[in-house]
Amino acid sequence: MSKIQRSYLQRYYVSVLSVLIALLLGLMLDSLLKLEVSPLFFAAVVLSSWYGGLAPGLLATVLAVLVNNYFFIPPIYSLIPDTWTDALQLIVFSLISLLISSLNSELHIAKQKSEAKLAKLTVSYRSLLETAYEGIWIFDQDGQTEYVNSQLAQMLGYSAEQMRDRTIFDFMEHETQIEIQQWLEQNQQHHQESKQQLEVGLRRQDAAELWVIVSLSSILNEQGKFAGMVAMLTDITERKHSETILAEEQANRDRESQLLRAMLDILPVGVVISDAKGKFIEINPAIKAIWGENAPFLDNTSQYHEYKGWRADTGQPIAAEEWTLARVLATGETIIGEEIDIESFDGQRKTILNSVVPIRDETGVIIHAVAVNVDITERKQAEEKLRQSEALAKARAEELETIMETVPAAVWIAHDPQCNQMTVNRSAYKLMRLQPGSIMTATPVSGDYTFPFKIQKNGQDVPPNELPMQQAGLTGQEVEGEFEFVFGEDDVQFLYGKAVPLRDYSGTVRGVIGAFIDITERKQAEEVLRQKQEWLDLAQTVGKIGSFEWNILTNVNIWSKELEAIYGLQPSEFGGTYEDWKNLVHPDDVAIADTYIANSLKTGEFFTDFRVVWPNGSIHWLHARAKVYYDREGKPLRMVGVNVDISDRKQAEAALRQSESRLRQLLESSIIGIIEAEPDKITFANDAFLQMLGYTQADILAGNLGWQKMTPPEYNQLDQAKVEEVFVSGVCTPFEKEYIRKDGSRVPILLGATLLTRSPFRWVCFILDLTELKQAERERAQALERERAARIELERANRMKDDFLAIVSHELRSPLNPILGWAKLLKSRRLDAAKTTQALETIERNAKLQARLIEDLLDVSRILRGKLSLNICAVDLVTTIESALETVRLAAETKSIHLHTEFAIGKVKVEGDPNRLQQIIWNLLTNAVKFTPEGGRVELRLEKVGNFAQIQVTDTGKGISAEFLPFVFDRFRQADEVTTRKFGGLGLGLAIVRHLVELHGGSVQVTSPGENLGATFTVHLPLMAATTEILIEYPLIENAPNLQGVQIVIVDDDVDTLNLLTFILEQYGATVQAVNSAQDALKAIAQTQPDLLLSDIGMPTMDGYMLIEQVRSTTSASILPAIALTAFAGEANSQKIISAGFQRHLTKPIEPAELAAVIANLMRMSKNDK
Repeated sequence: MSKIQRSYLQRYYVSVLSVLIALLLGLMLDSLLKLEVSPLFFAAVVLSSWYGGLAPGLLATVLAVLVNNYFFIPPIYSLIPDTWTDALQLIVFSLISLLISSLNSELHIAKQKSEAKLAKLTVSYRSLLETAYEGIWIFDQDGQTEYVNSQLAQMLGYSAEQMRDRTIFDFMEHETQIEIQQWLEQNQQHHQESKQQLEVGLRRQDAAELWVIVSLSSILNEQGKFAGMVAMLTDITERKHSETILAEEQANRDRESQLLRAMLDILPVGVVISDAKGKFIEINPAIKAIWGENAPFLDNTSQYHEYKGWRADTGQPIAAEEWTLARVLATGETIIGEEIDIESFDGQRKTILNSVVPIRDETGVIIHAVAVNVDITERKQAEEKLRQSEALAKARAEELETIMETVPAAVWIAHDPQCNQMTVNRSAYKLMRLQPGSIMTATPVSGDYTFPFKIQKNGQDVPPNELPMQQAGLTGQEVEGEFEFVFGEDDVQFLYGKAVPLRDYSGTVRGVIGAFIDITERKQAEEVLRQKQEWLDLAQTVGKIGSFEWNILTNVNIWSKELEAIYGLQPSEFGGTYEDWKNLVHPDDVAIADTYIANSLKTGEFFTDFRVVWPNGSIHWLHARAKVYYDREGKPLRMVGVNVDISDRKQAEAALRQSESRLRQLLESSIIGIIEAEPDKITFANDAFLQMLGYTQADILAGNLGWQKMTPPEYNQLDQAKVEEVFVSGVCTPFEKEYIRKDGSRVPILLGATLLTRSPFRWVCFILDLTELKQAERERAQALERERAARIELERANRMKDDFLAIVSHELRSPLNPILGWAKLLKSRRLDAAKTTQALETIERNAKLQARLIEDLLDVSRILRGKLSLNICAVDLVTTIESALETVRLAAETKSIHLHTEFAIGKVKVEGDPNRLQQIIWNLLTNAVKFTPEGGRVELRLEKVGNFAQIQVTDTGKGISAEFLPFVFDRFRQADEVTTRKFGGLGLGLAIVRHLVELHGGSVQVTSPGENLGATFTVHLPLMAATTEILIEYPLIENAPNLQGVQIVIVDDDVDTLNLLTFILEQYGATVQAVNSAQDALKAIAQTQPDLLLSDIGMPTMDGYMLIEQVRSTTSASILPAIALTAFAGEANSQKIISAGFQRHLTKPIEPAELAAVIANLMRMSKNDK
């Protein structure tokens, strides 16, 4: 109520206030500008009546009249006008103000009624919009939302209030925004009503898509300008989705249809689609590829007989109703993978797999069938090949497994690049000294290595990842090299091997295979290269072959002595370069030989014949063969080869050429046999032919010369064939045969014939005597056979040399092991007295064994050079045999072998060298003890047989096979490798025995019942004549000689030997002055006047020969006793030493007791001489 009251009074307040404002403005205007103020009061009345209605307007009119009269109409400040004009003015003003108030009041009442009506219509219209099914959207010309109904807000997921703050573009995608914006701009330009309907996609608040049909109608303002739009939106989202789904389904069907068609076109299998009657509806290209381009479309199953097929299992033809497709349509079954043989319409036989599936409708009735044909012809062929390949691969795998187990090389196969899993053959386990199957990895995953050896290279440990197989697996490259298995300090195996990566089909490394061989023996053999070279020289001497090695990079050409001899040069006379060799080649052959050498550097081999000119001017033919060795880049490094003197062969070839030349001369000189013949007789023969067969013209005339008489029977068939050849072709190919001479001997001839006439059949023959030619051929064949035999002998000598050098290496190195081992233990000074004695005995025994081996080698060298000589005197064989028995008795007792001797006669004397005779007996006894097992028996029997002393050594040992018996006394021969390894030795002892016995004029034989049955060696030596001069020498004093007071000067450049000799002689009481050069020895002799000189022979600057020469030239020392020490053995060296001025000669190694005894004897002899 109070609110209504305030609103009612407010209208009058406005009236009063407006009049007051007009008054104030009037006063201001009147005082300043003297203007009429009545319009101001009219404005106050208009405002009051417009705002408050008629009553406030009347109030404003009354107040305006009074205020205007009082303040502005004279008299001022009086309500009574002075004139009627003024009064009229007030009345007019009042009437006008009343009229204005009345009009405004009417207008106000009409406005209120219109607003009430409008409000009512608005409520009705809003109710209509809010209840409409469609969405209503009103927006201005810029798209700003002015109104939305609740249906539209709900459609978009917003409230109406939320949407009024947005433009229509906030709900549209960019493309739709552009389209609507363009349409609005067009409406703003045209200024006329427009309507449009379109489908638009809007964006809901939840980001979902809303599809609507929009009916647009433009809104024009009072001026007819475009002010906005009314839009009615109908939701068609579900319909749109349905249309999209239908369109997608149709597109999918179209794609599936296209895909099916494409699949049918590209499928490698043939496809046939038929209806229920068997009519072909669709076939793909693969069917035509299988059955041929002319394969027909069929209308029903009865026509299937046009296709030819046979059952794969029985080979029976397939009838029309038996085809797989026909059976499926008839029975409804599904048939998969039926194998049949067919003949395509282009005539090819094939094998296919036929599969058919029925297609039914919703009621289960067959409406279609799909048949699939797969051409498996190539697969069947491949399967057959695969079966054969698998069988072959299985056989090869079995062969490889066998090879793996039998190959002497150690083979490791890693099944992964890291070598975690391995397969190893027996040789590898043997090399590792492990049981088969004990280790299956080379790189344990755990990292713990349990191998009984260390792997080293050049004495340094090798990490596992740097071993050849691991490196090959890591790098994918082949790896080869040498390394060692170290089982202990002195137990080392040297290996050489190569590892190769294994790759899969893509080239990735999937494993590694490695092969390794034990090269320990080769390494040991390298230690004796000098000895090997000596034996190589020996083999070349025997085979008369010279070898060379030419270093291509340095141009150093090394020749063997034999090659220098082949070129007529003295030892070491060859200059040693390629040019020096060319200077020895015949001038006419230099260019050719040079060309061959240049070509061989590319081809790798060189073989040719050429001439050389000896220094004495003689010409010799040589045959050369060589091989070129290259570095890793293929550059030639060196050439190694041999030369053989083939002058004899060349002479034979020259003789053959001369013979051929003479034959040509005979032919050119018509010195050739010519006969004219018919099938049954010879009608003409020239003198050359008659001389060839020893007949005369009279024999021809008498009919004594005919085909049968002069043709050996074995040539009849050949002659008949040649006669037919002449008749048919007019000539015959020349051929060789023999004719029988008049004296019954045969002559080899070359015969050719040509036709004279066919009727009668006559021909002429030309005969060439081949006697000299055949003789030359035989001589050439013999020369070639001799060369082949020489080559075989050389190869045999090479093999024997290699085998012997291996044995020498083993036998010389074996004693070194205990010598060096015990020597190191002695140096440690940790051995007790017993062990020290054992060590010294072992060292002494092995040193003597090594010295014995060296003596054997030297004896063989003397035998080969013919330098072995004897010191002949009367020898008591019983004493000699007993000495030899004492030498071997300890070895026999060690093996519990019983030594039995039987002397059938008393003293037996022969002429010979006592040392060599003892060596014969010792070798035979040692050989018997060595090859006799423990507990065996060795017998030695001495008896007289005629004029010979017979010595027999019989054992119960290993025996000798019948095959090896003839070769027992050959040098470098032993029964087999097993014997060599088990019993040791060089295979020289028996060869030396035979040579020594023969030097004494005797003989030696061996007999054996067979292997393991023992053997008997029998020696025959001629008995000595009744009287024989015996050489007298002072006997050695062997029982601990005393050298007290003897002053000795010792000279040796080897410090160890010098210290040893000094110690030995001081132990026997001598006074020793030791010097290490001949110059110092001369000074010591001059200063001390010693009793004896003990000098080495081989010394630098001044050797022992020069020293003794200086000593003997000095008056004061000219008779000084002197003993020579040398490692040079042999009678020739001994004689040279004695001739130089020494009284005695001792060979190293020196026995201390022997040295002291020799010195004592020499001192005694010197004293007696004085």
